[in-house]
Amino acid sequence: MSFQIRYDSQQRIVKIHLYGEATYENRIDALRQLVAKYGHQKPLRVLADVRGVTKMSMSLEEQQHYGVYMAQLPAMTGARIAILNRAELNTTAVMRTKARENGLELFSFLTEAEAIKWLTSTAEVPC
Repeated sequence: MSFQIRYDSQQRIVKIHLYGEATYENRIDALRQLVAKYGHQKPLRVLADVRGVTKMSMSLEEQQHYGVYMAQLPAMTGARIAILNRAELNTTAVMRTKARENGLELFSFLTEAEAIKWLTSTAEVPC
């Protein structure tokens, strides 16, 4: 899996685009870079686009561990995270569940417009 991280200064949103084969190591690398570059922002607003992921190569245990790890990073406290998934291939369900169990909410969207609207709003839970 490859990834690209960009900052939209106008909307104050970090956009991370993930594509190709998803492995535990790749996801950890992407998260570490995101936190290193933008973890100081409060609130941290992240739009994670995983629609380009073509193959999920993470075991169930790796997905669970990633969700817990993400939730326990201090930079992620209070973060607003929107995930763009393809309807036919949801590669984040297990990770989102484990993150939620550990205090970090991640919300899924099918369109970028919906995700950005929520990220830039004051709404706690997406409509």
